[in-house]
Amino acid sequence: MWKWLERTKGIKSDLLNFKDEPLSGLSVVLLIILDIFIFSNVIIGVQGETAKVPKVSYYYPSECSKHFNKVQTHYQDFDSYRYGQSRSAYVRPHLSHYCQDLDAKIEVFTLHKEFKNRRKLIRQIEEKQRQNTRRLNELSSQYNTRLFERIAQMQNNNELRNAKQEYDGIVLDDKALEQELAQIPAVSTLEGFTAYVEYVQTNKQPFLEAKKSYAFWQPFKEYGHMLLFILPLLILFAFFYRRNKIKELSQKDYNPVVKIISTHISLILLLPLLWYTLCLVYHVLPKTLLKQVIEFLVEIGLISILNYVAIFLVVLFFGGLIYWIQKRTHKQKQAVKYSKNYKKLVSWSQCFECEYKIDYTKEFCPFCGVKLHKECSSCKAVMNEHEVFCSSCGTSNS
Repeated sequence: MWKWLERTKGIKSDLLNFKDEPLSGLSVVLLIILDIFIFSNVIIGVQGETAKVPKVSYYYPSECSKHFNKVQTHYQDFDSYRYGQSRSAYVRPHLSHYCQDLDAKIEVFTLHKEFKNRRKLIRQIEEKQRQNTRRLNELSSQYNTRLFERIAQMQNNNELRNAKQEYDGIVLDDKALEQELAQIPAVSTLEGFTAYVEYVQTNKQPFLEAKKSYAFWQPFKEYGHMLLFILPLLILFAFFYRRNKIKELSQKDYNPVVKIISTHISLILLLPLLWYTLCLVYHVLPKTLLKQVIEFLVEIGLISILNYVAIFLVVLFFGGLIYWIQKRTHKQKQAVKYSKNYKKLVSWSQCFECEYKIDYTKEFCPFCGVKLHKECSSCKAVMNEHEVFCSSCGTSNS
């Protein structure tokens, strides 16, 4: 189907060649600027499209999940800055319907004046407690508390006696603050709290199941929204690239600028497609499979086998990397070894194979036996191997 691909000269030439001629430096710079602009807009477009399927942590935030995991009974549990404000002042339409309904239940009693006053009082008391704790730490660092009683009874120790009095005063103040906190009515006394508890208890299991299902299917939906943005553009520019490439291989007239730009844009569009595909494959196979394997190993008490697997995978990765690097280095050395300057060797009367000094009027090298001459493809005259032009007719034999 794509036989024309077999005759291509490589993606590099499609990216940087203008009808088999390398692009100028200025054209390359302009292409880089275009690539950056296209890539930025593609990423923005993909993010805007995939945002229609929020992440699990955004759709089921932790501050919502904690209520379904356990009914909250302390004022501190409702200390988020959004509590105490009406939903009209703090709209969160991105949440699941469970979290939105939960917000409505919590809003009933957090909007009460009693709730706001009690929470404000608790904050003030806690701030005083923090100040007392800091001051007690300062006093403890200056004076050994075990010596307070004895030293305070000695004469002419007013400084230590005052410190002891301050210390005792702070301790008494802390006890008074604790009593004041204890006297504040519980959250459960507020009107609407019972409805909140009933909603959480009734919807706890459906919420957990819905969250688990959403966590599994969210990457699939996200991938689909990404395709909605990427595929139309990719099909369009791939069409222009293929049409111009077919014309080029058929030696027909084509627009090289369209080919170059469509190649660049097609590759840019393939990047997010490749990334989201890898993420989806990881979500479906390794992530889910690994979770099941870990759970199974924990059940049978062989969790330590994961260490062996990790060691094996790391050794395999680094071993393969080292092999690839060494193989590539070897190829480069071989390329350098065989990419000799034949012009200099022939002009200096050195064998182009073994590089010993020889007589090029002879037919073969006396040291390595390589044949030294060939016939000109045009006039059939005898010429040295690796000579570019025939000295008799001037025809190129490269």
